[in-house]
Amino acid sequence: MMKVVMSNKINTIRNTGLTTCANLAHAIAQWLLLIIIIKQFDDFILGQLVLNLSIVSPLFMLFSFKLRSLVVTDYHNTYSFEQYLHARVLSQLFVLALLAALLPLLIPQTMLSITLSVIVFKTSDGISELCYSYQHKKQFFSRSAISQILRSITTVVVLSATAYISQKISFTFYSWALSTACFALIDIYLAAKTLTNVENRSFRLRSTLASIQAAKISLRLYKKYWPVGISIAFGAMFVYIPNYMLEYFHGTKVVGHFATISYFLVAGGIFITSLSQAITPRLSNFYNEGKFDRFIKTTRLLMLTGATIGFIGLIIASLFGEWILTAIYTEVIGQFSRELQLVIVASLVRYSYIFLGAALNALRCFNQQVIVYGSGTVTLAIACLLLVPHHGTLGAGLAMIIACVVEFIVMVIIFTKQWQMLTKIN
Repeated sequence: MMKVVMSNKINTIRNTGLTTCANLAHAIAQWLLLIIIIKQFDDFILGQLVLNLSIVSPLFMLFSFKLRSLVVTDYHNTYSFEQYLHARVLSQLFVLALLAALLPLLIPQTMLSITLSVIVFKTSDGISELCYSYQHKKQFFSRSAISQILRSITTVVVLSATAYISQKISFTFYSWALSTACFALIDIYLAAKTLTNVENRSFRLRSTLASIQAAKISLRLYKKYWPVGISIAFGAMFVYIPNYMLEYFHGTKVVGHFATISYFLVAGGIFITSLSQAITPRLSNFYNEGKFDRFIKTTRLLMLTGATIGFIGLIIASLFGEWILTAIYTEVIGQFSRELQLVIVASLVRYSYIFLGAALNALRCFNQQVIVYGSGTVTLAIACLLLVPHHGTLGAGLAMIIACVVEFIVMVIIFTKQWQMLTKIN
């Protein structure tokens, strides 16, 4: 028994390490895109990219229905992987149609290459994300990690080569999007290989995509989990609402400047999310096997880990913030060290309660999180309206802290109620 427990701990540590390395590589690749644009091109191009991401990303998240978490926590294999993939593709087709109608109205002056590249990137990234989740569910963490790391390395090489050799912004963006699309196909192939080996059956993607019955099941999934999509979109708006406000009150260049600062929260969030992705299947097993004490102990440890990471980041930002920003970006961005400290304070709070969200996912209480992120989004919007017009980027940073505190309080209340209710039933 002792050997089994030790083996499980080693596997958890190994899986967490692999997922963390893969997600960090992904974060670095996205970060490099910002750095290349601000160093090789100009602030206005950076602002356009950020605005496109601020509009396109929430729509993709709104119609994602958190299929990634549904795949990982589908303990009883209710639906096949092909069915989840069908649901993802069908929802993405709807988003593409919606974007075709909305983007000319929302951002009419943007460069076509930026808009198309962002759309291709988000579409491909959504497919890869679902494939990674299936690999995690089947405990093939190394297979998904290697694919994600290779994708990130390829992206870095492609971005660097196209930016510094061709010096054409459109070529750089299209190359970025194309590399992401190629790896989406590779990830589908790897997931199919895992499915064949583990489930001892053939991969039936083509027949599933053309199936009317599969379409009906996808629609049922949407109907059941539509609040989840709203909660994810609300969570994404945490980064994007300040961008909207800064664009309206202070212009596109300021949006680009603040995006380079707020990406520290996003990059750290990717690291934290990687931990939650690796541990969610384990939490799901603990709950379904009745190991409630281990479930709570693990969740508390993860929350402490998140807060510790945020606190370390705050110390570094306070001591070396200006130097770090100047070294990574430019002297102009280096002047935003106070904003960086505010963003890190917000991240300290947020990194703690993200793991409560992972615990709720393991309990399959997906719809409850719409209340958490909805309250945070409303709070953030109000705080930005009050603070951004007069305080600019500093006001945006303060608004993020206020919203994080509200989300933390609401998340704790909801998790406590759900846990008490579910443990009484069991």
